[in-house]
Amino acid sequence: MDGILCSHALEVCREYAIDPIIYVPECYSTTEYALTYSLGFFAPLPNMEEWDEPNFQLRHNLDRMIRRRGRDVTSRIHNEIDWAQTRARQQYQAQDGVGASTQGSTSRC
Repeated sequence: MDGILCSHALEVCREYAIDPIIYVPECYSTTEYALTYSLGFFAPLPNMEEWDEPNFQLRHNLDRMIRRRGRDVTSRIHNEIDWAQTRARQQYQAQDGVGASTQGSTSRC
């Protein structure tokens, strides 16, 4: 494994009573995190007022600024949290009859 464990791997570790920390590389530990800043290799950015003026001109991508017709498409990868919310909404609608084409029905969403 490489990196921080996903929720699926954590669930397997919980099911089999395995300590998930043994599968996380040392570079993600709080010790290594603190060491990164203490050695002076990485310095956080100062306040914005202390920044140097850039020696270049920003150019905007006009294609991204033009709004097209229709619904925006997202590139975000959905995970199990999204699926759980969708499933819960569908179950709620099925129980309550929301979305049915009966006279006088109202949508709560």
